Amino acid sequence: MKRLRYLLITSLALLGCKQVTASVNIIPQPTCIEVKKGCYVLPEKLTIGYNNEILEPAAQYLIEKLAPATGYNITPKKGVKGNISLQLTSPVNQEDESYTLQSSIEGVTIESSSYKGIIHGISTLRQLLPYQIEAEAVIRGLKWEVPAVKIQDAPIYEWRGLMLDPVRHFYSVSETKRLIDIMALYKFSKFHWHLIDSQAWRIEIKKYPMLTDKGAWRNPKEEYIDVACEQRAINEKNPVMHLPQNYFKNQDGKRLYGGYYTQDDIREIVAYAAVRGIDVVPEIDMPGHNWMATQCYPWLSCGHDGTDPLCLGSDSVMQFCRDVFKEVFELFPYNFTEIGGDEVGRGKWANCPLCQARIKEQNLGGLEELQSWFTREMEKYFNENGRRLIGWDEILEGGVSPTATVNWWQGYHGDVVQRSTAGGNEVICCPTTYCYFDYPQDNNTMRTLYEGDVVPTDLSAEQKKLVKGMQANIWCEYIPSEARMQYMVFPRALALAEKAWTTQSQQGWDSYLYRLNDHLMRLSTMKVNYRPLNE
Repeated sequence: MKRLRYLLITSLALLGCKQVTASVNIIPQPTCIEVKKGCYVLPEKLTIGYNNEILEPAAQYLIEKLAPATGYNITPKKGVKGNISLQLTSPVNQEDESYTLQSSIEGVTIESSSYKGIIHGISTLRQLLPYQIEAEAVIRGLKWEVPAVKIQDAPIYEWRGLMLDPVRHFYSVSETKRLIDIMALYKFSKFHWHLIDSQAWRIEIKKYPMLTDKGAWRNPKEEYIDVACEQRAINEKNPVMHLPQNYFKNQDGKRLYGGYYTQDDIREIVAYAAVRGIDVVPEIDMPGHNWMATQCYPWLSCGHDGTDPLCLGSDSVMQFCRDVFKEVFELFPYNFTEIGGDEVGRGKWANCPLCQARIKEQNLGGLEELQSWFTREMEKYFNENGRRLIGWDEILEGGVSPTATVNWWQGYHGDVVQRSTAGGNEVICCPTTYCYFDYPQDNNTMRTLYEGDVVPTDLSAEQKKLVKGMQANIWCEYIPSEARMQYMVFPRALALAEKAWTTQSQQGWDSYLYRLNDHLMRLSTMKVNYRPLNE
């Protein structure tokens, strides 16, 4: 009876659409699903047709997802309809992520005016197939059936993101790609990549090689978060809390932990994500959280003492910042770049002659305005290079340009969104209240997220237009391994995916929970170490 009740709720939630059968369990919930009679069975000689060369990577991606489990010889064909057809409609509009998927006994067609829309349709197609389609090896004796449906779908927010912090603990290129693969399946659009912090520097900057030669490595016996993780692994008898041994090296008689991404690694991940419809947004956190950078180049700090934060009175430091971002801009082809700007210990600037001279020279009101001056100077440089600046909500302190975008993270400061949007700033909602996936979980955590007000409800219609969307942040101080990261992120990331995609009137916890049961089997097939629902 409980199962039937869930199914009834699911179908009622789809306003204006026909009843949805149990085989159609899609996350995030589509805008409209019309279920018809019959199904399409994938043939062994399957063809993927596409009508525009822009879609060739999408066709290859679909083949990569269907071939391992089916074992079929799948052929892409440009300019003709295939058993599965990918159709870019005219006029092309790459900002439009909507798509239409139609399946019948004769085949499947996915249409959209954008590449990303086609990818979203592919994600839905994967979810219409049996969950075993995610297997890495051939599954024998299973019919690969797609129910006959017409699905019309579009997201409510453009920014549907996950942020990963590989600084506190490192994740390889292959581990990062696996996260991106799961994100694509659930129609996330932004991968926010936190690449530097006080504990390490993870991105190669050719002009400043010591940032990774030295700054990507540390002695884990001297770093409190590493010691704490190892102690928890022992105390809790939990092997996923150990630091992975493949990120260690021996140097000068010490065993060091770390790693970094070469610029070729960065390009590889950016290209991989782009095929899957995901923009990679880098974060180079400044002017705080730079202890490791100042250890590598002490002249970056006030008094050249190798401590945090950056010395904003130094012209050489300002040039360093521009140099770093110049190389970053060349690696990431998207409009947005993150500057961080959070949790800056400004006290050192009070006793720094250079910083005090800068305050006087620029007629600034104090230390907060010195950071605001820095943010505005960097934003000018961003804009000159065709980029828009995003920062954590502390960039509002002391004033900020209305063209900057604000990451609202301080959930206990609910007025941040009000102040941001009132000043004309766009906002990405990722409050600690719901969206910090490093925070401990219990059996109510996911429901609290699903039913919570990630976007404040007290905004005017004009202010709501300035909300770009929402993301969850995966801070990795106490997440040292991929398995631990997956346990902390999934399945609650699926709840966020639905909140950021599906209109609120079509969201419903019972419906989501019913559909999630099918997706837990899908995650298991993908070998994702997710947290069980009742643990």
